[in-house]
Amino acid sequence: MQPEAQAALRRVWLKQEQARCQQRVQARPDDVSAWRKLAQMSWEAGELEPALAAFDRALELQPDDALLSLDCAAVCLTLNRFEPALAAVERALVIQPNNSDGLLLRADTLRLLERLVEARAVYEQALGRCELSLSQRLHALSHQVILLVRQQAYEPALVAVEAALRLASEDPQLILFRSTILIRLRRYGEALLGLEPVAQVPELNLEALTNQAWALSALGRFEEAEPILSELHSRYDWRQLGLSFGEDSADQRLSDHSLPKRYTARGLYLYSFFKALAECDWRDYQATLSRLDRLIADIWEYGRVLGTEQHRLLHLPVTPEFLLATARARAVALENYIAPLRQSLALAHSGPAADGRLRIGYVSGDFRDHATAHLMRKLFHIHDRRRFEIIGYTLRPGDGSVYWHDISGACDQMVDLSSLSNGEAAQRIAADGIHILVDLHGYTRYGRQEIFALRPAPVQVSFLGYPGTLGGTYIPYIIADEVVFPEDLRTCFSEQPVYLPGCYQINDNEQPIANTGMTRADQGLPTDAFVYASFNAGYKIEPVTFASWMKILQQVPGSVLWLLVDSPQMIDYLHKSARECGIDYNRLVFAKRLPKPEHLERQCLADLFLDTFVVNAHTTASDALWAGLPVLTLYGRAFHARVCASLLHAIGLPELVTYNVSDYERLAVAMAEDQVRLAGLRERLQANRLRYPLFDTEGYVRHLERAYELLWQEYLANQPERPIWVAPIC
Repeated sequence: MQPEAQAALRRVWLKQEQARCQQRVQARPDDVSAWRKLAQMSWEAGELEPALAAFDRALELQPDDALLSLDCAAVCLTLNRFEPALAAVERALVIQPNNSDGLLLRADTLRLLERLVEARAVYEQALGRCELSLSQRLHALSHQVILLVRQQAYEPALVAVEAALRLASEDPQLILFRSTILIRLRRYGEALLGLEPVAQVPELNLEALTNQAWALSALGRFEEAEPILSELHSRYDWRQLGLSFGEDSADQRLSDHSLPKRYTARGLYLYSFFKALAECDWRDYQATLSRLDRLIADIWEYGRVLGTEQHRLLHLPVTPEFLLATARARAVALENYIAPLRQSLALAHSGPAADGRLRIGYVSGDFRDHATAHLMRKLFHIHDRRRFEIIGYTLRPGDGSVYWHDISGACDQMVDLSSLSNGEAAQRIAADGIHILVDLHGYTRYGRQEIFALRPAPVQVSFLGYPGTLGGTYIPYIIADEVVFPEDLRTCFSEQPVYLPGCYQINDNEQPIANTGMTRADQGLPTDAFVYASFNAGYKIEPVTFASWMKILQQVPGSVLWLLVDSPQMIDYLHKSARECGIDYNRLVFAKRLPKPEHLERQCLADLFLDTFVVNAHTTASDALWAGLPVLTLYGRAFHARVCASLLHAIGLPELVTYNVSDYERLAVAMAEDQVRLAGLRERLQANRLRYPLFDTEGYVRHLERAYELLWQEYLANQPERPIWVAPIC
């Protein structure tokens, strides 16, 4: 008999059995076995609600039946009712604490509820305490691996997957799991083992080939990786490849509107390198820098290559001239890509508005709990509505945070561009009659430069979100100040600077600071030691900066360095680097992320903030200063290496800006040795917070508005782009 015929007969039989069961429960409503059988028949027939109702009735009659509770939980899971499922399975486990099905079902339910730590513990309990079948043991180990990977606990994940492979050595999914974990651990040679047969499994082909290409590229075996990458490009859409290489799904949704991205062996090598930098793994640092020109060569051909993103290149100690050259390559590729659409749209620009107001459009995907929104939330409230109409254009749907509600509510309009194509987005902006369009992204994540390349507004300016040049012609201005962008940088930018007095970076002078009574002991800090802090992200910490910090700790006995960490791997690598510098790794204290008010509160527990060299603290430094923590910085060569110096000048503490590493170290040590001097600095910082320009948000907005007016006057006068200075407004 054919399978289709067998299935049809089974369906007929199930209907007949259901009818018989219905007759039985109507005749004998207290018959538990009848209700159980009705539930099971309904479940098999796919009638989940009747099945659940029947199981519930059976449980009313026999509440101490563990198996009934487990069946009830399983139906709830199928209906995605996770909380009732958990309640049912926990009732069963009260009766049979070591029931293997029950423990696994509880772990699965906790996992689906995103209670990952608890789910892990229950899988471990099942593996350790129960007699499991082979399939049950593989189920527990496989899901434990997935949970451990999600928690970035890669070493324990590797132990778990190896245990699973001892039970099923040829299971292709487990071999792929092991390969992926080894890639995360940057053990690329081992990650290649056993992948070739896995690639023959159709549903695993994409991930297996991705892992092969990634591992070979990271090992520098470019000639072997390129044919695999060519095969991937021929079989799969580039967006699918991005997801397989670990890019965020939100990134890929935005990529629907972007210049296509290319995946190359050299780019993947750099992609792996930058992932290592984010965790402070500097093993290949100098070797990579020495051949960076060759590694980025694919930019010139493709413009947009995974691993060579412009915002990543800012993290390296390269020259401003290098950054201009690479930005130009991207901009040229982008403008060539968008040129046919621009020509077909032929967008018209608006002239002066009838009411005399300038229409300002702010474009960002970060109107949410993000550093950009932290800085500029208040701006949208205090723009002068007599002279300006403010329209926000969001590139991502709102996240429901207080920042999203605050900013979207303060704008005259908030327009969601996330689902629109580049052409549709540009047409909407042009139809809104925007005079000045402000880019808050640049080449950072979620940015859509293609919209700006269509030139939907007569004046377009880069502001705040990207501390570097975009290299194109479509955004001819950048908001700056004379500290971050002195005259020597003008030849390294495609944009003309619009100089604000004070600091270019807006700050919020109403950020709440928690008052929970937090102590050093609460944060794992020694009570009496000198505490240096640096809450910069891991990618900003590089070998030269870290070596300098270790020299400072060597000269200040008992001092500690307080760092923000995002992964166990980062802790391991920093410990290793500290030991190599002769420093007890226990002198590194690690902080977890906290809500912003509590994060600001804990800053006062430190004595001095140490800035990073290649990429300065930006919002992070503003947070420290707002909380009353002095910041020590080194003035660098590029815009993004001078931001902290600008902040310190604008708050009246220029003596905390140093110009070479020796002076930086000397001043850091001197502050620890002279507590009176440090106390005086802290007092001045507190006194200056609301007296100096840095946190004068209202004054800042008046200067920014004046900048917009000057830009509009330049446009109306048909002036060529040139530097613009905004005079201080008293």
